[in-house]
Amino acid sequence: MVQARLMPDPNLIPLPSSIKKLPGEFDTQLITDIVLKNNSKGEKNCAKLFQGYLKPIGDISISSMKETQENQLIIEMDTSSQIDTEGYSLLIGKDNAIYLIASAASGLFYGFQTFRQLCDMSLENGIKPEKTTIPNCEIRDAPRFSYRGMHLDVSRHFFDVSFIKTYIDMIAFHKMNVFHWHLTDDNGWRIEIKKYPGLTDKSAWRVDRTHEPWKGWSPIKPNESPTYGGFYTQDEIKEVVKYASKRNITVIPEIEMPGHTSEVFAAYPALSCNKNIVPVNPGSYWPNVDIFCAGNDDVFTFLENILGEIIELFPGDYIHIGGDEAEKIYWKTCPLCQKRISEEGLKDEHELQSWFIKRIEKFIIKNNKKMIGWDEILEGGLASSATVMSWRGVNGGIESARGGHDVIMCPTSHCYFDHYQAAPEFSPKAFGGYTTLKKVYSFDPIPEELSKNEAKYILGGQGNLWTEYVQTPGRAQYRVLPRMTALSEVLWAGSGSYTFENFYYRLVEIEKRFDQLGWNYAPGSFTVSIQPEFKPTGKGFYINLTSEKPDKIIRFTTNGRDPTRDSTAFLRPIMINQTTTIKAALFIDKEQAGLISEKTIFAHKALGKKVKYNNMYKKRYAGTGDTTLVDGISGTTVYNDGFWQGWESSDLDVIIDLEKVDQLNKISIGFLESHDSWIFLPTQVSFSFSNDGISFELGQKINVKDGKKNSEPNRYLVEAFELKTQARYVKVKAKNQRICPEWHAGSGEKTWLFCDEIVIE
Repeated sequence: MVQARLMPDPNLIPLPSSIKKLPGEFDTQLITDIVLKNNSKGEKNCAKLFQGYLKPIGDISISSMKETQENQLIIEMDTSSQIDTEGYSLLIGKDNAIYLIASAASGLFYGFQTFRQLCDMSLENGIKPEKTTIPNCEIRDAPRFSYRGMHLDVSRHFFDVSFIKTYIDMIAFHKMNVFHWHLTDDNGWRIEIKKYPGLTDKSAWRVDRTHEPWKGWSPIKPNESPTYGGFYTQDEIKEVVKYASKRNITVIPEIEMPGHTSEVFAAYPALSCNKNIVPVNPGSYWPNVDIFCAGNDDVFTFLENILGEIIELFPGDYIHIGGDEAEKIYWKTCPLCQKRISEEGLKDEHELQSWFIKRIEKFIIKNNKKMIGWDEILEGGLASSATVMSWRGVNGGIESARGGHDVIMCPTSHCYFDHYQAAPEFSPKAFGGYTTLKKVYSFDPIPEELSKNEAKYILGGQGNLWTEYVQTPGRAQYRVLPRMTALSEVLWAGSGSYTFENFYYRLVEIEKRFDQLGWNYAPGSFTVSIQPEFKPTGKGFYINLTSEKPDKIIRFTTNGRDPTRDSTAFLRPIMINQTTTIKAALFIDKEQAGLISEKTIFAHKALGKKVKYNNMYKKRYAGTGDTTLVDGISGTTVYNDGFWQGWESSDLDVIIDLEKVDQLNKISIGFLESHDSWIFLPTQVSFSFSNDGISFELGQKINVKDGKKNSEPNRYLVEAFELKTQARYVKVKAKNQRICPEWHAGSGEKTWLFCDEIVIE
């Protein structure tokens, strides 16, 4: 449906807390000089930013005169001000001058970023614009969250210092303040450690498999030399940290432990449980069982020496130690690890991991730093002062906040930018998942389950870019932009502050600025979303069509033909009363944009009927809500496409009320199998029937065999034929496998069960 365009004025992202537009405009060409109110270092640094940015318009001097007058740009850092540390006031046109006021240098920097977006975008290229005026306005602004971060994995693919600086510039432009640098992982060690030169001599390099799919790498051949990789010298690290600091960005280094460490054993095999030399992984293989030996004290000497050098290089408060996906197979059989479990009075290998993390935490605290880890560090007991980065959904964050621990939210559902952002058929290869721009914009870092007191432990959120399928700087930019832009507004202004449509219209203008800066970005999703819409009882079943381009026309058909420029324009929900195939596409300037979306809505006896959930699905995988299993629409092979419901380590157990006794001949139910996402088929599915909804009689029980190990995602149909029964109520149960098998990367972890549609005929 084409929406009325409400263009914000002025056009800014993230949109400030308060904007008051004033009559008239201010001509930046008339600025005579930049005045430093207190001549502080923060004011001087900010003045240089303005001076450099406005240079194409004219040379502007910087002075510290006390008296101010017209056509001046006055910068004031007042430490006694009540303005938030990262907040600012930008007054344009007041007394025919510009005033930027803040209580800290960070606020001045963000005020400059806002000013920058008010100016003509040609200044980004150092070109004098034809239009030098900016709107008169009063802007008062401060962020909602103190932690606004972006992550970059440089282990899978190495990115040079030049791009790292560009990435930092992108973070700064969006008023984000943390760069999470994932420096070590199975596929390469990326930082110079002077005490252990083997880490850069051997662990930083792998055989080149860039010509092969990440998950389809070929084994290392005898005498094959590792040539692909790289690392940052300590001087380069210092250079990056300094560069980030000037842009109000803290760099947080991540050194993985105890798992995701196999690259270390290419140089120092004695630190593993089996002490074998392990070539650096050229691609992806699972499970990666090589791990630091928790029973070997030399491991902790090694890690403390490394962290000692890391602490000297990174002046920020935090050190990230990973802690995720630690495969414990070798710990179970390692004599030293089992001895450690016994001596420390630990229950199992999970508690051994907790003990490992807590020992590292003591060292970090001793050196006046704070520890961050992925949410797996909760397992076996959380270290006392640890900050949890919640990525496997929001539950880890909720648990941590309720325990009084600081939390950074980055769930895969909203914050993983290695996922597809448009239809996979229309996009470069991605790791998997489906996280649209609109989905990112809907993200709220504070779960509704938390009380106001618990919510204060949510520091903010972060976008994560894992680089299995990101080999170049251009592809990295493509993955994060414009999703970073959406996340920046969520973290600055707060979720729900503005409509997606409002954001979209501003984004269109901001992307033109990206063009000037030479930043690559995804055009967004041109996919038309086909969603069910149930009206109150007796009013029928409808289909709604939406897109991320709210001002563009959607055209559709119901006769099996592809839509054209002459097909019916979508204006209101489409009523469905029989099995119907809808094809829809977006049209821009009368030409089709993107691929044709197609969904068959199956009319069956359970369509739109009431479903009782004896076990509730997880909220983050709710599909279309309580009607997901009877909305006539099947899911794709992408688990978060919006048509699947998910149960974590629990069973599907539902009762469908057909509203009357009816003849039932066949039932089919769709399940997703996606091992890479911890999603397994059920072990058993049963169908029972009742006329009163109380007493049920078992009709059929079907055993299900899981597919090929680590197979590609697929939709699996379980069918019950020749039921020949009459019933009003149908109970469907599907048993979750519950625990990942030993061969899986998540061995011992909880499994997911995903279901999309129950068809009753």
